[in-house]
Amino acid sequence: MRLLFNTIMIEPNRWTADHVLSRPLADLLPAVRATGFEELEIWQYHVSAMSQVEIEELATSLAASGLAAGALGAYPQFHLDGQEWEQMRSRLEQLVGYGRVLGIEAFKVFPGRVASADADATLWQLTVERLRWLAGLLAEAGALLTMETHGNTLCDTLDSTRRLLDDLADCGNVGICFQPYADADTDAAMAAYDALSGRVRHIHLQNRMLAGRATSLLRDGDWTDYGRFLPHVRRRGFDGLFCLEFTAGITPAEGEPFDAGLVLDNATRDREFALAAWEGRPGA
Repeated sequence: MRLLFNTIMIEPNRWTADHVLSRPLADLLPAVRATGFEELEIWQYHVSAMSQVEIEELATSLAASGLAAGALGAYPQFHLDGQEWEQMRSRLEQLVGYGRVLGIEAFKVFPGRVASADADATLWQLTVERLRWLAGLLAEAGALLTMETHGNTLCDTLDSTRRLLDDLADCGNVGICFQPYADADTDAAMAAYDALSGRVRHIHLQNRMLAGRATSLLRDGDWTDYGRFLPHVRRRGFDGLFCLEFTAGITPAEGEPFDAGLVLDNATRDREFALAAWEGRPGA
């Protein structure tokens, strides 16, 4: 089981409009490595403001810390026009180049920022063309393009995800980054995975408490029963990337400071649980 640590967990400003970093990612690498994780999924905003020299320095820091960058996660908007699209296109080209420097295997994206129900034929086709362009860039870099099953994207339902995959069937390096569609329905999550399993290359792990929707430890949440889901995925022959995206404590209570140490400790606990569940060991 290749389980990546998503760096979004250790940035308290992850959901602010400007995404200003509280600390450089390089400063946190030794602490992340101490959790037992060996690979990262790097959140776009940890690197998007870097220069070429700085991204090369980060690659050196990763190696010195005993870490690898398995994936990079980005959030493009494919519906933009004119100068806005040219700027987005330039940013994506830069991120793909940065991924090449970091040695990523997968470039994970939201497949647009428009819900499938709101996408007319013109917008759908435009998004497909731009995803095909991005897949081509990544193929040249030797990387996968994985599209996250997420709300308000063209992969926000099982049917829309299948349709998008069909439209991109000519792109051999395109697959799915799977997250369950249904809350509190592990059977539905497993059925959705099965329906897509031939194209799932990347799986995000996170759990929540339905009451209040706070993120939780994987074993504690009632969103998905990972003690059932992970063995199911293994039986189905999955051999791609897993990534722990969120854990308990990433959003402190109002008035309390962000505690990176607590998040890292919880990520360690989630890693141990996920490995035990995957391997069918006690403790899962």
